[in-house]
Amino acid sequence: MTTTVDTEPIRPSVRETPAAAPVRRYPPTLGFVAAWALWALTAAVTLLVPDELQVAAPLAIGVVFSALTVALAAWALYAYRNREATLRLRHWTPWLAASAVWFLFWEYSTAKTGWLPPPHFASPQQMLLVFYSDAGILASSTWHSLLLLLTGFAIGAVAGLGTGIALGWSKLASYWGNPVLQTVGPVPAATWLPVVLVLFPTTYSGSIFMVAFGVWFPVAALTRVGIAGVARGYFDVAQTLGASKQFLIWRVAVPGALPSIFTGIFMGLGASLAALAVAELLGVKDGLGWYIQWTKGWAAYPRMYAAIVIMIVVCRTLMVVLFRVRNRVLAWEKDLVRW
Repeated sequence: MTTTVDTEPIRPSVRETPAAAPVRRYPPTLGFVAAWALWALTAAVTLLVPDELQVAAPLAIGVVFSALTVALAAWALYAYRNREATLRLRHWTPWLAASAVWFLFWEYSTAKTGWLPPPHFASPQQMLLVFYSDAGILASSTWHSLLLLLTGFAIGAVAGLGTGIALGWSKLASYWGNPVLQTVGPVPAATWLPVVLVLFPTTYSGSIFMVAFGVWFPVAALTRVGIAGVARGYFDVAQTLGASKQFLIWRVAVPGALPSIFTGIFMGLGASLAALAVAELLGVKDGLGWYIQWTKGWAAYPRMYAAIVIMIVVCRTLMVVLFRVRNRVLAWEKDLVRW
């Protein structure tokens, strides 16, 4: 019996190398293309269409619109291979389109056609000219308003926090203080203007009081509600482990009331901004509120609008900072409440 022997040599196995993963690409959406085209159209109309009202040269604002159009194109090129940038771009695309439509309408209805005539309506180039010519006084007014606002806000927040903790923790303090809080607190800060003029030695200290008063009530009321709403079981467990009174207040009651406290601070920020405009009418010689009233008296509406824009930006910035602080402090609540 004969056997067949396979004489073919054994070849070593070759390890197959996996193919390189293809680079993902994220082309711009039709919505972004439309938004970019709208900004390009806005820049073209601003630079090429002659002005009906020769109030300010359109070159500077046209350059700004053109630079923004180029920046959007660069963003799209960067996002072509970057998923995170693509997601951000797609998130903001509707706002980019809406803002382009607004600026196009604003430019065309004021400078190009005069449908919205001066002095009550200002074109974008007029606004840019105001920011350039009045940069010094606007910066000084913004600084003084911020200083007044932050000083009054800090004083009112600390006073409201102390008041709320006392009313929420102590039954005796709640008995005597809660009726006073509910009676005096809801009164608008502007109502105290005649009293402030009599009681305070300087207009600046009176302005700080009005801003602080606007913050004090919402912070105190919601801190009291938060302290009183902490579950009794937390205190029982802490007392069983030998916790002192100070520990119960600062390590149990106050942390448990933080969501309510931050709500009061948000409300206090809005009230303080409303009180700021009134407070700067007491005789303060600098600040955005003062600048708005001063320019309104001279019918300088573009300057007034510039100060209003700065006030909006300041309010938005402070609100964003406060949201960031709240999200950092209450990171444990992220999955429960969305802000």
